[in-house]
Amino acid sequence: MNAQALEKSFGNLRERWPNGWPGLPLVLQQCLRQLGCHSGIRLGARQRVMHGCMAEVAQCIEQDGRTRAAVGEEPAYHNRLHMADTLVALTGLLLAQRAVDRSAAKKPSLQESVAMLAMLGHDFLHDGSVNTRPAELESRSVDCLRPWLQRNGVAEADQALMAQLILATDPAVVGACHDRVGDRTFSTRDPDCLVVLVQEADIMASTMPVIGPALTRQLATEWERLGPEQAGALLSASGRLKFLTESARFSSPASQQLGMNAIKSDEIRQLRDGSDNRRALAR
Repeated sequence: MNAQALEKSFGNLRERWPNGWPGLPLVLQQCLRQLGCHSGIRLGARQRVMHGCMAEVAQCIEQDGRTRAAVGEEPAYHNRLHMADTLVALTGLLLAQRAVDRSAAKKPSLQESVAMLAMLGHDFLHDGSVNTRPAELESRSVDCLRPWLQRNGVAEADQALMAQLILATDPAVVGACHDRVGDRTFSTRDPDCLVVLVQEADIMASTMPVIGPALTRQLATEWERLGPEQAGALLSASGRLKFLTESARFSSPASQQLGMNAIKSDEIRQLRDGSDNRRALAR
């Protein structure tokens, strides 16, 4: 798998959104199957519990999204399609990490299952607002997920790891998290490394050159209620360049295997060349 294959998967989702949408539960099921979760695989008790919880949460997100969409209140960016994008992205990253890390298991690990649960729920019941304090919305997602976790009997250790992963999707902490694992041997058994994969999955679709600009426009639509200046800043070439150079961090061996930095570098070069040409014409 490479980044081009992932972008094709993102495109396939969009061909069926919103009309003909198969539903988030089916997207989750297909991602888990790609990771090797099928009837012939025996999962441990903790994983079986998490997979049952994931199925319930996916159904809740789907129903909530449909209800809000019917009255025009589903967020333009933080919607069911974003959840699907991030699940597809994390699946690709986990498979790539298995290919890079020869010591990694070739069947679903406990840590991978926790990461998929965190990815599914990282923007749980998102209302389209932005943080006014550190990890405000991310903390809300964790709190809203707790009834499902407790009802399904998800182990305390797995709940704690899931919370760590979700809280780390606050954009303000991404850089520090990548720097933290810079000199380590990268492994999904290391929670800090798992954090990086979840962060990369969260913004992968937005980094893609074909669908990224449309996603930026959708995010700007969400931000319109914050003020036209904030929304407009996202839509400028300088705003896109800032996102790619400052926010779209890809440091994991998995993202390098997929070729994400090469894709990002190509667009950065094009944006800078365009800016240089505009300045030259203005002289």
